[in-house]
Amino acid sequence: MTWIAGLPEGATDWERFSRLCPEAFEALAGLVAAAWAEVDPVLLELARLRTATLLGAAGELERRNASAREAGVTEAKVAELHAWPTSPQFSARERACLALTEQFVVDANGVTDSLVASVTEHLGPDGCYRFVQALSVLETFQRACLTLGITAVPDEDALARLSVEVPR
Repeated sequence: MTWIAGLPEGATDWERFSRLCPEAFEALAGLVAAAWAEVDPVLLELARLRTATLLGAAGELERRNASAREAGVTEAKVAELHAWPTSPQFSARERACLALTEQFVVDANGVTDSLVASVTEHLGPDGCYRFVQALSVLETFQRACLTLGITAVPDEDALARLSVEVPR
């Protein structure tokens, strides 16, 4: 439940805020949709969930991305996410992306050349750039929702639709 009073009517805090600031929420939904369109959904889902853990975004931890599930993210893997550095559930590629994710969320200034090089080794320069951009979008999205008190957000497919038609 949000702490902001006087929002328009809506079934969820997300709907109420999107009616209050439709252009901003349309842009945010579009950025999230674009992030999912540009990056391997498995890598992005693992990064999204790790970010949610680090930020304490409980609502984000409850959701699962359908594309990531279809691409192979299992609940067993999600349950091991806290142990990603040593768990056999994670590939070297996933570990590289999770290491960068963790440092980025905790202290972006502490991201090192070696973290970037490790991701680049697995994704290539363009893939690393897309991953970092998507990570930035999802972190910003989660921090905005936490700040506003929005605990239930639409899934990524719904956000993609919302970026085209925002309720007014």
